[in-house]
Amino acid sequence: MTADPSRPGAFAGVYQPLPAPVYRLEYQQLLAAGALVDRAGRPVSGAPCPTCDWLVDTATCPGSLPCPRCSVKAEQRCIRPSGHAADRFHTGRVRAAEAQDRAREEAGDPTLLAPWPEHPTPNERLLP
Repeated sequence: MTADPSRPGAFAGVYQPLPAPVYRLEYQQLLAAGALVDRAGRPVSGAPCPTCDWLVDTATCPGSLPCPRCSVKAEQRCIRPSGHAADRFHTGRVRAAEAQDRAREEAGDPTLLAPWPEHPTPNERLLP
């Protein structure tokens, strides 16, 4: 599905072939089934990420970057001050991954996940 590039602010490229999921589980199921596409229209097959236990989509995993707070290397879990593994990534690491994705988007990287159709479900955010 493509958008009308003449419309101001429209994304002139490929959109997901189905409406945006409401729940995170639905998103994971679509990703695992290979139903989602990248901006070039190629299917995105989600495989388990070795660092975060999430299915790999086309976004930069925070675990693929070193952590500025706890100084762990890429592909290692963040650690707490006690030395135990943290259950989540530190905020600085997540922000670094988001910044890398914004730079990729500005550069027109076709491997990013295609946006959802223009008429998404009423709740555009993924719920836990």
